Order: sequence, then structure tokens, then C-alpha cells
Amino acid sequence: MTDHSPAQPGETLLILGAGLVGSAAAVTFARRGFKVTLMDRDLPGSGASHGNAGGIVPSASPLAQPGLPFDVPKMLFDPLGPLSLKPVQAIKSFPWFLRFLKECSAARAEDNSIALYALTRDAAPAWKELVRGTPAESLLRDVGWLKVYSSDEGFRNHAPERDFLKRRGAPLELLSQDELRRMEPNLAKFFVRAMWQPDGLFVRNPRRLCEIMAETARELGAAILQEQATDLAVQPDGRVVVTTDRAIHRPDRVMICAGAYSKRFAKQLGAAPMLVAERGYHAMFDVPEKGLERPVFWVENSMVLCPMEHGMRLTTQSEFTDIDAPPDFRRLERLVAEAGRMLPGLDTTIRDRWMGRRPSTPDSLPYLGPAPATPRAFFNFGHNHLGLTLSAVSARRAADAWMDAWTGRNDHSSHDLSKYRALR
Repeated sequence: MTDHSPAQPGETLLILGAGLVGSAAAVTFARRGFKVTLMDRDLPGSGASHGNAGGIVPSASPLAQPGLPFDVPKMLFDPLGPLSLKPVQAIKSFPWFLRFLKECSAARAEDNSIALYALTRDAAPAWKELVRGTPAESLLRDVGWLKVYSSDEGFRNHAPERDFLKRRGAPLELLSQDELRRMEPNLAKFFVRAMWQPDGLFVRNPRRLCEIMAETARELGAAILQEQATDLAVQPDGRVVVTTDRAIHRPDRVMICAGAYSKRFAKQLGAAPMLVAERGYHAMFDVPEKGLERPVFWVENSMVLCPMEHGMRLTTQSEFTDIDAPPDFRRLERLVAEAGRMLPGLDTTIRDRWMGRRPSTPDSLPYLGPAPATPRAFFNFGHNHLGLTLSAVSARRAADAWMDAWTGRNDHSSHDLSKYRALR
């Protein structure tokens, strides 16, 4: 008979995936008294956590929203556009895209906006709490998140995202051209308007943040294992046996934080999540003499310039193809010249290139909650473009849910996870 006893301190917890989501969970649960093992086939922060734009930003705008399906053809045929879709992948992922179209209705988009903001509004405070007292504190900067427009048309077309934020009550400021120049004087002068979210944080080195979180978990007693999980098997008592390329593990609890690779494990735990690997790219340049104070998102080109501690980073693109297909850097390289236009004086000689896999869902919501097959397993994946943003708050919500069940109290009744359940 399946054991439905609630999770409690002192139990062993194996976390599959040592990216930012898994590493944040490892610290959170280790601090609450669990005996944590953090496992990944690669080193902490080697996957999608390595190459993002560094933003921890409240979001209320799901990717699927009214009108978007009509814009897709234009995006696909634009060589500088934000979207790339291989025909074979369109066929393989047809159920995902069909569900995405359903989520584009006005009612579904509004519901998803509410659920998305319910998580992301607490992202910055959760991260500040998580890194307090660790070397990672110096990596977080209170500079907000800035989106800029090179045309009045672009500003008008972006109104739906601003409207989602306004309906959720999210702080935002609209800046004139003069106000933008005072905030970022080294940006090109052709930008006409901007939107600034003052409650956003910027992480100057996301990979180092992940490495520090993993090391903090180790200092709290967690084991860090570099092993590749090959099979999960639910036992009659509900425990999950994890087989890897090196050993067999029998923890009390399991948490799936394997990003785009979570789908196979979720299926072994009773779910068939709508999840695809949406790939993104970045290029690294040398730090310019006249740089930026914060990440700047050029809306019309769907690209971000980010002043990382080790260089200026250009991030861009949503590419749908096979999860393990080789990188295709052509669209990234076409945008390098645009990066030079965006920030005059930037040496656009590419120092390094990278591709990562985002775990994307049709409704822009993560899978966060118990697995259908056993309450001893918990899903924490599918964070789309918001893996960094949502890592700390997802870990906190997961720990609160399990701890409330253990104590028999309902101290976090406002943290309803039903919108993020496995079967939805």
C-alpha cells in the first residue's frame, strides 16, 4: 500500500537536476532539515542555467495570448525574428502546439496571467532570502528590468504585455526618450520609449550563482553526485527507486528538477506533461568602455544585452527543434550587428557562443506539485523562460506544501499549487 505519510525533516530527498531550480531546492530543503542529495549528469549550472539574461523579473504575460497565432508566420519568415521552428519538430510536437493555440484564447490567457504572477511577484524577495549570508549576495543587483522600443509602432504593439502587468497591479514605469537616456546614457539614441520594472533583480553571473547555491547546499550537509539517472520505479509503499549509470538509490522522497529532460521521468511517475525543449542562444563580447547598468531588452528585435561580470552578453531566440540537435548559430550571428547598433562602441567580436534548452509549457506555467503516481515524488520543472526567476520561489512553495502536510497546519493557504498540478 502506498505510504501517504507527509514529508518531514530528517528524511532523505534526492533532487534530480543541479541547475538553478534544483540547486535552489537543495539549499531550501537542507535548511529545513532534510538529508539532501543533488544529482545531475553534469556539473551544477552547466545546462540552461548557464546562459540566461540574468533577470529575476515579475511576469504576468504568458507567451500564448490572443492574436499571437496570426503573428507566427511573419516571425518564422523573418531572418532576424525571434522564432525558429523546424518542420519535423512541428509534426512531432503537434499536441503541444495544438494546446498552445487553445491557451491563446482571451479567457485562458487571463487565467494563466494570474497564475504566473502569483508565483513571479514573490521571486525577488525569495531570492534575497535564499542568498542571505552567502557569497551570492554580491551577485544580485537591484536595478530593475528595462525594455526599450525603437519605434512608436513597437511600443503600441507591446501594449498587451503592459496591460497584463497593470491588471495584476505590478509596478512598472513608462519612460520617455529623455528619461531613458538619463537611465542608460550609452544606449543608442534611436530608442523612443521604454518600460522599466523597478522590482526586478539582475544576476551578474547566473552560472556562478548556481555553483554557489550547490556549494551552500553541500555546506549544509547535502551530497552532490555527478550521475545520470536512467530509470525511476515506484515501489508498493510509494517510494521511488532511482537507478543511475553508477548506482541504485532508495531515498524517502524524490524531486524532479531536470528542466527540458524532465518529461521522461515524469512519465515514469504517472504524468504526460506538455513539455518541449525551446532552445535559446547567447554570444559573449568584451566589456565595452561605455556599457550598461542593467539588462536591456530591445522589444522589436527580441534580444537582450546583459552586462555580466565577465563580459557583455547578447541573448536571443526561441528555437523549436529536437532536444539534442546540434546548435544552429545563424540567427544569433545575424543579430550581432544589431547589438552593435544598440550599444555604440561595443566590440562585436564574438568571444564565446552558447545554446541552452528551456523547458517550455503551452500555458507558460511550471509543473509544481506532487506526482500522480506517488506523493513521495514532487515535480518542479517547466519554468519556460523564467527558470532563474522562479527557482527560489518554487523551492519555497514546494517546501511549504510538504511542511504544512507534515505539521497538519495550513500556514500557507494562499499558496495554492492547483494551477501548476501535473494533470491539467
